[in-house]
Amino acid sequence: MALSVLFDIGKSGLLSYQKALEVVSHNIANAATEGYTRQDVIFENITSGIFSYMGISGRGVRIADIRRLYDSFIELQIKTESSRLAYWDVFQNGILRLESIFNEASEVALTDTINDFFNAWQEVSQNPSGTAQRHLLLNKANYLAQRINTAYKALIDERQEIYKDAVNLVNIVNSCLDQINELNEKIVANPGALDIKDQRESLVKKLNDIVGITYFEDATGRYSILVGGTPLVEAGKVYHLNVTTDFNQNLKLEVKTPSATLDITHLIQSGKLKAEIDLRDSIVLQYMNKLNMFVFDLTEAINQLHRQGYGLDGSTGNNFFKKLYNLDVAQGTVDSEVVFKINSVNSNSYHKYQISFDGNIWTVIDNSTTPPTNITPQVTSWSIGSDIYYKLSFNEIEITLRNPSVDLILNFQIRPNTALYFEVEITNPDKIAAAAEDPTSAGGVMDNRNAKAIYSLIEGKIIGNATPIDFYRSIVSEIGVYSSGAKTQKSFQEAMVQEMQKRRQDISGVSLDEEAVNLIKFQKMYEASARVIRVADEILATLFEMVK
Repeated sequence: MALSVLFDIGKSGLLSYQKALEVVSHNIANAATEGYTRQDVIFENITSGIFSYMGISGRGVRIADIRRLYDSFIELQIKTESSRLAYWDVFQNGILRLESIFNEASEVALTDTINDFFNAWQEVSQNPSGTAQRHLLLNKANYLAQRINTAYKALIDERQEIYKDAVNLVNIVNSCLDQINELNEKIVANPGALDIKDQRESLVKKLNDIVGITYFEDATGRYSILVGGTPLVEAGKVYHLNVTTDFNQNLKLEVKTPSATLDITHLIQSGKLKAEIDLRDSIVLQYMNKLNMFVFDLTEAINQLHRQGYGLDGSTGNNFFKKLYNLDVAQGTVDSEVVFKINSVNSNSYHKYQISFDGNIWTVIDNSTTPPTNITPQVTSWSIGSDIYYKLSFNEIEITLRNPSVDLILNFQIRPNTALYFEVEITNPDKIAAAAEDPTSAGGVMDNRNAKAIYSLIEGKIIGNATPIDFYRSIVSEIGVYSSGAKTQKSFQEAMVQEMQKRRQDISGVSLDEEAVNLIKFQKMYEASARVIRVADEILATLFEMVK
C-alpha cells in the first residue's frame, strides 16, 4: 500500500506541475497582450486522513485554484482616469479645429479683414466722390462678408462632423454592450474562464472611455452596466443607445427599455461622447452665436448711419448690408427707422415676436412658445425735435422705434444662422452714402461726414458692449484659453493614467524575469516528481526480483 502511495504522489506532482508550466507559458505568451492579467497557480497538499504516531501521511499535491492577479480598486482607478483622458483628448482635438477656423496667426486674419473694411470707409471719407475708393469699399465689404460666411459654414460643418462621430461612437457602444452580454453568459457557464474575464474587462474599459459607465458584478459573475443609474446591460438583457437631435438641433442620446425611451444625455458625465456633446452643443454653438451677434450688430449699426446719408446720385434711406430680420407692421404705423441690437445671443434670440403699443403700455408676446409667452419689456423714451423714440429691451434684444402710432402691432423675427446671410446690399458704388447732405440738391456739396461717421464705428462699442475688433479678438482669445486649458488637462490625465498603469503592471502585469524563474522552478519540480515515480518503479522491480 505504501509503495502505491509513491506512485500517486509522483503522479500528482507531474499533473500539477505540468499545469503550472502551462500557466507560466500562457503568461509569457501574453506578456505583450493589452489588458491581460497575469495568472498564478495556487497549490495545496492532498492529505490521506490516516493518522499514525508519526503524524498524518500526505498523498501529494494538487492545484487548488488558478487565479488572476486582479486588483479591482486599481482597475477602477484606471477606468476612471482613462475615461477623463479620452474626454480631454477629443475635446482638445475639437478646440484645435476651432483654432484653425479662427486662425489669427495667418496672413489673412479676419481681424485684418475687419480693419481693411473700416479703412476703406476712411478712404471714401478722404475722397467721397472717388470711384476707385467706392469700388475698393465694396470689394472689402464683400470680402468681409465672404470670410464670415466661410467661417460660419465651417462651424456648421464641424457640428455635422461631430454628429457623425457621435453616431459612430454609439454604434461602437452598442457593439460593446452586445459582446459584454455574450461574455457574461460564457462566464456564468464557466466561472474559471479567466481569459474571457480579461476580454470583458477590455470591453468595459473601451465602453467607459466612450460613455463613462458604472458597473458591478452580481453573484453569478455577470457584469451589470449602467449610465447614471440607467441600465444598459442587466441580467442577460441589453438596452441599446440611440443618437438623434432635439428640437434645438442639440445631440440627444436615448436608451430604449421595454417600458419607455429614456433621454440620458444629461447623465453622461465623462468619456468621448461627453466631449462631443460639450464641443458641439456648447463650445461650437457658442462661437456660432458670437459670430451671429457680431454680424447682426455690425449690420444694424452701419445700416442705421447709411440710411441717414446720401449717395452720389442723391439716393438716401438705403441699407449698406442686407437686413437680417423680418419685420411686418400688422397694424398702425411706425417710421421706417427701426434699429435692432443683440446684447447676447441665446435660445430666444430667433423667436417670433409680436410688439404692440396702445399709447401708454408696450406689450411683447413670444409666439414661438406653446402657449405664447407674455414679456414685459424695459422701456426708455426720449425726444429729438418733434420725433419721439422708444427703446424696448427684452431677452437680450434691443429694438428702437420712432414715432409709433397708438394702435401699433408689429411682428418681427431675427433670422437664424444670421452670419450665413451676411451680404452687401449695395451694388452700385454711386449709392454709397458718404455724404450727410444731398449733393444733387441746389448748392449741394459732396461732403464726407457720413463716411467719417461710419468709419468712427470701428472705435464704437456697437457689438454688445465692445468695439468690432475687440469683440472679435475676445472670440480668438477665448478659444486660445480653451486650447491651453485642454492641453494642460490632457497632459495631467496622461500622467495619471501612466501612473495607474504602472501600478497595475506591478500587480497584474507579466514580468518575464519572474516567469523565467517560475519556468525553471516548475520544470525542476516536474522532473523531481518524475524521479519519484522512477524510484518507486525501481523499488517495485527490486521487490519482484526478491520474490522470484
